[in-house]
Amino acid sequence: MRGEGDEVMTMIKYKWTLLLSGFMLALAAVFLLQGGGRPAASEDLSDPFLDPYALSLAHRHAGPGSETEAEKTIRLTPSWPEGKPQAGSPALLAIKISNGEGRPVNEFAVTNEKLMHLIIVSSDLQHFQHVHPEYNGEGAFELPVVFPTSGDYKIYADFQPAGMNELTRSDQMTVLGQPPEPEPLQPSETLTASVEGMKVTLEFEDAPAPQSATSMTYTFTDEETGEPIKDLELYLGAVGHAVAIHESTEHFLHIHPLNWASSGPQAAFGVSFPGSGKYKLWGQFQRRGKTFVVPFVINV
Repeated sequence: MRGEGDEVMTMIKYKWTLLLSGFMLALAAVFLLQGGGRPAASEDLSDPFLDPYALSLAHRHAGPGSETEAEKTIRLTPSWPEGKPQAGSPALLAIKISNGEGRPVNEFAVTNEKLMHLIIVSSDLQHFQHVHPEYNGEGAFELPVVFPTSGDYKIYADFQPAGMNELTRSDQMTVLGQPPEPEPLQPSETLTASVEGMKVTLEFEDAPAPQSATSMTYTFTDEETGEPIKDLELYLGAVGHAVAIHESTEHFLHIHPLNWASSGPQAAFGVSFPGSGKYKLWGQFQRRGKTFVVPFVINV
């Protein structure tokens, strides 16, 4: 017969089993929250868990409607400590990040290998740069910028203050000199481009429509042989990045891939365009140590 001591031991073992199970569940939750649950590299993009809308939102930055009250107070202030920029010459751009009290934001989280991603485009979206300012402490970033032409430009800064979501802040600036005639933005005749010996094709699962989730996939093949490209390299921690800007420059999307660790031949993104009109897309990828950009213009 089982004695009273056996029953006590059984109860202790049962309680320890419950505690261990709870610990393992908590550990798994932390692993997922920290990104351990990201989809692995795969050529199969039909995985039902790769929901384009959910993953698109997960990789988009907090917008005005979703920011907390503290996040809404974060400000970006650009300046030119060595004088205003002129086309073709390096100009030092300084950026200050401050809170609602005017105090500098001192701590930032690393996102995609950098503390700040800075997108610079001309007002007609003909010129594009994706650069990374150096952080000097006390909310101050800086880097030299060379503008290819005079005229109006817009900057979009992506960063994540410690303890907050990723944020995007923008500002406008003018480069001294006589600006060129603006080029009208026209939708691309074909979503196929020849880049660095590759044929790059962009396809949408559904026709892009305002506030409607869809997926867009870049496919890479060798331009001469037609063989699929499978040696893409990670660029800023992923198989690629995509930036989409509305013709008015009011809507900005910085989208990260669903199959983030893939090496090709596809890079897939989930996207939901906020409004109708023409958008310019810049896909950024890396192969053989060289970064390349694939631009297209679409109509939503």
